[in-house]
Amino acid sequence: MTVAPDRPLLPTESVTATLTLDEALDDVTDARIEIGYLNTFKYEWARNSTTDLVGPTSAGGRSDATEWVGAGDSPIVFAGGTLAAGTHTATVRLPSWSPGTSDPAVAWQARLRVERKGRTPEAEASFTVVVPAPDPLPTESRLVQGERAMANSIHFDIVTDSLAYRAGDVVRGTISVTPTEPVSKSATADVRFYRPQVSHPLEKPPSPVIEWFSRPHVTVAKDLMLAQGVTTEIPFELTLPADASPTVEAVHNSIQWWVMATITYAGLTGAIERARREIFVHNA
Repeated sequence: MTVAPDRPLLPTESVTATLTLDEALDDVTDARIEIGYLNTFKYEWARNSTTDLVGPTSAGGRSDATEWVGAGDSPIVFAGGTLAAGTHTATVRLPSWSPGTSDPAVAWQARLRVERKGRTPEAEASFTVVVPAPDPLPTESRLVQGERAMANSIHFDIVTDSLAYRAGDVVRGTISVTPTEPVSKSATADVRFYRPQVSHPLEKPPSPVIEWFSRPHVTVAKDLMLAQGVTTEIPFELTLPADASPTVEAVHNSIQWWVMATITYAGLTGAIERARREIFVHNA
């Protein structure tokens, strides 16, 4: 099987699959080309020693799973229960909600689906879906701070020059920090990208978030002397990887992108405080 066009596809574009059969298939009741994606995600398993059932109450582990998510199909013409030898084509339109190809979460394929008595042949072909910039562009996004109870003495704001970026773009912005308690030590400000993979399987227990941080982090200010109640603004620049996977919202998991800011106070016992602003990453 082959697919056309031979290039990355956008949501709502059509993909045409061409199938060549060396021999005719008889006893066919249905034949079609289906498109969809393999959604690979992580889930948490745990064996309950009391009931010997799977549950979250005892030590277990994290496992990978892959599920097929159908996104559309088109019939292949056959007659009298026979799918003839030769070449067959079918065209299927990608839905507007199609998530972008993303290693390892989303891998798009076209597949042959045949219902018949006897052995069912298999055929498939892979293709790539890319993600365009959102339309309209977002005007607000989530800001997360205060996640650490023992390091929560700064009020943050993170403002970026946009909320949607193409892979390889430079993200520019400003970090605003306002201590809510007296400060006696100097501080260092760093920024980096944070890309969590969030598991939300339909039928399995979700795993903890799989975290990825860009390295090295970028230090944007040193020897900061912050003061309680006084806001300090710090400009920054970060460059997205040219091959960055896009923001993904798949059935069983999601891949997000954030700008993370960190304030580290001097000394071995210096606290580390952080906040993050979500951005949307596209690759078309």
